[in-house]
Amino acid sequence: MKKIIRIFLAVSGMFAVLALCALLLLFLLPELSGKQEEEINILTAEKIPDGITAENSGKSSGEPDIETKNTGGQAGGVPAGTQPEPTTSPTAEPTPEPTPEPTPEPTPEPTPEPTPEPTPEPTPESTPMPTPEPVSSGAVEEDRRAPVFLAFNGSPKIKVGDPFDVHKYAGYADDVDRDVSIEVSGSVDTSKEGTYPITITLTDDAGHKTSRSMKVQVASSTSSGGSGGQKNRESFSDFIGKYKTEETSLGIDISRWQETVDFEKVKAAGCEFVYMRIGGLDDGELYTDRYFRNNIAGARAAGLRIGIYWHAEESSLDEVKASVNYLMDVLGGEPLDFPIAYDWEDFTNFERYGMNLRDLNECFNAFSDEVRGRGYAACLYGSKSYLETVWTNDKKQPVWMANYTSATSYAGDYFMWQHSCTGQIDGVNGDVDLDILYNNRPAN
Repeated sequence: MKKIIRIFLAVSGMFAVLALCALLLLFLLPELSGKQEEEINILTAEKIPDGITAENSGKSSGEPDIETKNTGGQAGGVPAGTQPEPTTSPTAEPTPEPTPEPTPEPTPEPTPEPTPEPTPEPTPESTPMPTPEPVSSGAVEEDRRAPVFLAFNGSPKIKVGDPFDVHKYAGYADDVDRDVSIEVSGSVDTSKEGTYPITITLTDDAGHKTSRSMKVQVASSTSSGGSGGQKNRESFSDFIGKYKTEETSLGIDISRWQETVDFEKVKAAGCEFVYMRIGGLDDGELYTDRYFRNNIAGARAAGLRIGIYWHAEESSLDEVKASVNYLMDVLGGEPLDFPIAYDWEDFTNFERYGMNLRDLNECFNAFSDEVRGRGYAACLYGSKSYLETVWTNDKKQPVWMANYTSATSYAGDYFMWQHSCTGQIDGVNGDVDLDILYNNRPAN
């Protein structure tokens, strides 16, 4: 009996040991399986070949080499909605012991998109300077001249009760300053008769001054009360006797003021040529002389040589171009024997144009260029005084000089001399200008 009990206990112990071993195996198997899996993953990570991108390896460039759990969104560069292939067992794993990781090689910084370099400031060495628009030389040159009076009435007469405006009796300008200051010293009482002495002083921006005295006469009547004196009229026959030579030709210049002209009689009186006004610019309005078409047709029919002049009041280059366009339309391609004359005479109250003298000269230069561009020659008309004080004639254009005297003292070059404004010739009613053309002086 005791023997049977020993055998039973021995068998029971063996089963107990076997059962205990089985339980132990069941307990340890998952942990061993996880560790093996971890070792396999580590070995696999170490063997990822060079050149595999962060997108292919499930890691973004520059991130630490730490395994990331899939949370259902985009991770490691895998597009959302795309299920990555599992690399681990679906069984939850314990967090492995941290192991020292090899220092990753530095990832090169991504090449940024090229950013445009800021445009450098232009320098004379790198960028040619643009050609500036033509401007008055007076805008950049030093002002060395004092202002000048272009027109001046030293003894104006005004009626009692009328206002006194100095700009009606004086015109002025500067070579550079376009807004010359004017000061009147003294007073004029227009409520009672009398003579009132005043002084007019011009001052430019550079401080240059010019002064002149004026005596204003206030009276109940401004009429002269007499004939006004006899004008020194000159007959065309006397004119021929004084100035006709082998080197000169004699002629007249006319406008609407002479009204209808009998050119056959004019030629028979010894006239050889005629200058006539074609039109001009007056108070901003372009116009054609009302007698021009009759004059050019009559002079041509009589066999006279012909020239034309333009009444100028342009204050800008645009106005000059418009004037020349108008002039050419009126002229209609008619041939001429002399240059087209530029005649500026509005010097009383010249300051209202807002120009300096250099601006005025540029207007003439532009007129000359425009006319020559249309196949005609140009010349400058001016009195001796204005040729000496206003006009520079930098381009040496031909000059038609006016000086009402028997012998001019003008020292400049001129191809024609307007000798008188009170000539008398058969075929013209009233006074007419008399002109001397020097045949041996260039007019083109």
